[in-house]
Amino acid sequence: MDVWTACVTWSERILEAVDRIVGERVDRLERYRTWSMAPATAEALLKTLLALSIHAPVLDAAAQREAGTEALVQRLRLADIEAAATARPSHELLAGLPRLREEDQLHADALRVLVYDDASALHLARLSQMVRICLMTVAAALPSSDPVCADMG
Repeated sequence: MDVWTACVTWSERILEAVDRIVGERVDRLERYRTWSMAPATAEALLKTLLALSIHAPVLDAAAQREAGTEALVQRLRLADIEAAATARPSHELLAGLPRLREEDQLHADALRVLVYDDASALHLARLSQMVRICLMTVAAALPSSDPVCADMG
């Protein structure tokens, strides 16, 4: 499995874990509507932003010569993903992307527009906070005090 595919897979797993918590999906979709964002579009962008937030620390670890893409993602702390989503400059999340499938490329390009269009900054900030909320929610539901991706099973 290539790095990007592993990141997308874990992004989906994290969101699935959040959605198993009663009421979380409904609350998230309602927030999108309140923000005047189409839920389907916002969900796709959220999943991509989460994948980018996983991809950035994975690239950092790979640069330090840590091997094993899937194993590396499994050892990734949810706190590190949260930090990538909320503390890193957004343009850094888009750096170093491999060639993406068409759908992923469209979502990454949409996020790129949000990054570089000042009028869209609020949407990007809200999506980044939604990544943070999702990660905090799933982390609180796990028995580990400092959960990693593999803790989600």
